[in-house]
Amino acid sequence: MAIREFYVNETIMADGDYYNVLGKITYQNKADGKTWDEYRLRSTAFANEERWLSVDNAYNEFSLSKINPFASTMGYHVVDSGSARAVAVSGDVDVEVGDEFTFEEYEDREEEKIISIEHWDDGDEYSSGYYLDPWEFGREGENVRAGGGGGSGSGGSIVSKIISSLIIIIMVFGSIASEFSFSLFSGGKKISTFLKKSSLYEYTTSITGSEKQKADVYEYISGSTLLQNYSEEEALMSVAMNIIDGVEGNSEAVQQNDEKDDKTVAILTKKEYCIVYRSEDDKIFVQVSPRKYAYTTDKEPYRGRRRTRRYYRRFYYSSGYGYDSRSYSRSHSAYDGYSDGTINYDAGNGLNTYSNSVRQSSISSRDSDGGGLSSGK
Repeated sequence: MAIREFYVNETIMADGDYYNVLGKITYQNKADGKTWDEYRLRSTAFANEERWLSVDNAYNEFSLSKINPFASTMGYHVVDSGSARAVAVSGDVDVEVGDEFTFEEYEDREEEKIISIEHWDDGDEYSSGYYLDPWEFGREGENVRAGGGGGSGSGGSIVSKIISSLIIIIMVFGSIASEFSFSLFSGGKKISTFLKKSSLYEYTTSITGSEKQKADVYEYISGSTLLQNYSEEEALMSVAMNIIDGVEGNSEAVQQNDEKDDKTVAILTKKEYCIVYRSEDDKIFVQVSPRKYAYTTDKEPYRGRRRTRRYYRRFYYSSGYGYDSRSYSRSHSAYDGYSDGTINYDAGNGLNTYSNSVRQSSISSRDSDGGGLSSGK
């Protein structure tokens, strides 16, 4: 296989999205002396979306990852560990030639998703991602699986265009079928199930609502430390991203409150309503319930602040109430006489975009051949 190499400031495609190459680091494995490249990428569509593309030409292993301080190795197994040093750097990266680190790499049972933990002198770095096949990344036009050779003259050009059109049609219908099968047969992963199984969250209490509905409240165990080291906006966003990862982007609407003194994150799925918020005693809580609880029950989030309660109700009223009023028309609504206004929902906000990206990546990983061993880092 040809050597795959990219350069700072060029634009490449990875897993169907376009990225600018911001920086490049070449690492050398201290055990076998082989090298691999890590490319820092920034999305051309969303300025705050970054990824790392790992290209190991020696072992023909490739992956796309993102920094994820809340990545959990639960359900994963170790596939590699060792130490490495940076032997070349270019562009905008926070590494210098000679820097060294140790690492562990984990794979899920299907050998598709990966988690990496790097131990540097100034701390540990966690990332999560998935393997790529060779034709899933590169410069535009250089990784076309079908076609090839088209011949000379106009005849070859027409044939190539016909083949390309057929490929696009197949890809579109395949994507639609994947989305349909994901929503119809799996029903989407539930936030309540993820919170119950994750070691990062501790069950705190339940709130009994109307018509036998119930909301469960979990504390993010390291919430106090997180709030000490980061702003409320960053801390709550990070926990929300962990939940989004945990349910593989199964959401209909996600948005963070933009009020100065409240950065609550609301997550609405087809069946559940969840908020991530800072409590009155400076803890991070996650409340999750069936949507019917939100529709029928007018109770404050557990130990929530006033603006948290307002956002909780305003987001649901703006994004979920209209649909649910048809589904639960025979139930009493907690919004009869409601007059506290709505929110302007921006479907292009960073968290909702992130959730869509996670969902598409999850669908892609189900459809791909996947697998392979670790890159030998």
